[in-house]
Amino acid sequence: MEKSELEQVKLQIIMALQHQEAEEGLYLRNFFHLHEEDERPAVTAPEEDIVDALNDLIEIGIIRTERDPAGMIFLLQEDHKQKMLN
Repeated sequence: MEKSELEQVKLQIIMALQHQEAEEGLYLRNFFHLHEEDERPAVTAPEEDIVDALNDLIEIGIIRTERDPAGMIFLLQEDHKQKMLN
């Protein structure tokens, strides 16, 4: 995947995590599988590319993870949320 495509996927992930529906985080499957009632933006990329983008965002400190019995949850870091609100 080209660098510009990866950046686009990262932006889509951030947009999805900023949405009100993602307040408590999203599972990996939530990025590429939207239900009819979901209003958050979709991430339009193959699962492998989404994983690569998530790993980059975790590495640079924009996203954090939490373990849950149902799987890994991805959330925006609190300080990044605050930057977006200002």
